[in-house]
Amino acid sequence: MLLIHAGAMSVTIDRRDPYPVPAGQMCLLLPGHDEVISFGEADTTRQTLVRGTPVDLSDDMRTWLESLRPTRRLSAALTYISREAVVSEQTRLTAHGALVDALATALLWRFVAEFENYPAALPQPIEAARLYIHDNLGSDIDLADIAGSAHVTGPYLIRLFREHMGTTPIKYLWDRRITLGVELLTSSGLSVTRVAERAGFASSFHFARKIKQATGQTPTQLRSSAWSGTR
Repeated sequence: MLLIHAGAMSVTIDRRDPYPVPAGQMCLLLPGHDEVISFGEADTTRQTLVRGTPVDLSDDMRTWLESLRPTRRLSAALTYISREAVVSEQTRLTAHGALVDALATALLWRFVAEFENYPAALPQPIEAARLYIHDNLGSDIDLADIAGSAHVTGPYLIRLFREHMGTTPIKYLWDRRITLGVELLTSSGLSVTRVAERAGFASSFHFARKIKQATGQTPTQLRSSAWSGTR
């Protein structure tokens, strides 16, 4: 799966007409085909590639997947799962490839679920806001930035988040930052200061306080317990 975050690309499968894949969309590439991928020259393309072997797919499911258009709108959930797969591979928590394959399978089933239930998806402004948040966890962003990415006002976006997700955009942002911080603490050797920066915290003190509130442990304690297998 190729997820396009910025720029654009096109993909030609088995010499058929090319599919355009602009920013905010993804492309599912199945085995057994010849693909030619080209990236746009006007803007730098930023993409995530997740390669894995889906498990327990029936012949009927494979046939159905072959019948689908291979591109679709990129959701926050697809972005999140793909980031988990990339982080797992980068930190070598692959369990001989099994973890990445499992995440690739989850990514595929999420793709299928969204395809089947597209009308029931969250409102587009929420998806756009969540996608922006996931792409900018380490950046200094605020409600105005998030609402602007969704092309709505801040108060309207807050109402949408409360109605459909039971939270606010800023609370969602900080929850995702804490989750990323915990992941990096327990799956990488980055220093606490560097983890705080990567997760979007202004200081390691602020990061430590939030981690303690969320987990009951300091960053050092959390890392030690995770690595010793007692967490």
